Amino acid sequence: MKIKLFLDTNILISGIFFEGNESEILDLSGPHLITCEDAIDELYRIAKKKFCNFHERTFEIALMEIERALYDINIIPKAKYQDKIVTAKKLISHDKDIPILAAAIYAKADYLLTGDSHFFSNTVRKVIKIRKAKEFLDEIKGRKK
Repeated sequence: MKIKLFLDTNILISGIFFEGNESEILDLSGPHLITCEDAIDELYRIAKKKFCNFHERTFEIALMEIERALYDINIIPKAKYQDKIVTAKKLISHDKDIPILAAAIYAKADYLLTGDSHFFSNTVRKVIKIRKAKEFLDEIKGRKK
């Protein structure tokens, strides 16, 4: 059975636009990569904000890179994880993180990969394994930290 990796927005942004651990995560062929509609909405908002002052063609290229990267990622629609919002609210207080955690719980992800410190609480860790990209790669590859 494949490992289910839920990817937070910051993992997607770094993985799509920069080289490093996050891009290595997106290139993995073993795990099942998952994210949610809220993360994708945030991804597009951030891309628009970052690239809006560039030439229109640069923005189009950024959007194509996003689409290419998302091709192999399962995106959970908002309607599917709405019933987990109440549970997530009890676990995390940062409003924008609630739907992300709700979707990860709904997906029964083995790991939630994020760089967001709000997720690294003992309360959240009791429900799902939280890792930064490097921590996860170290764990699965047996790399030394």
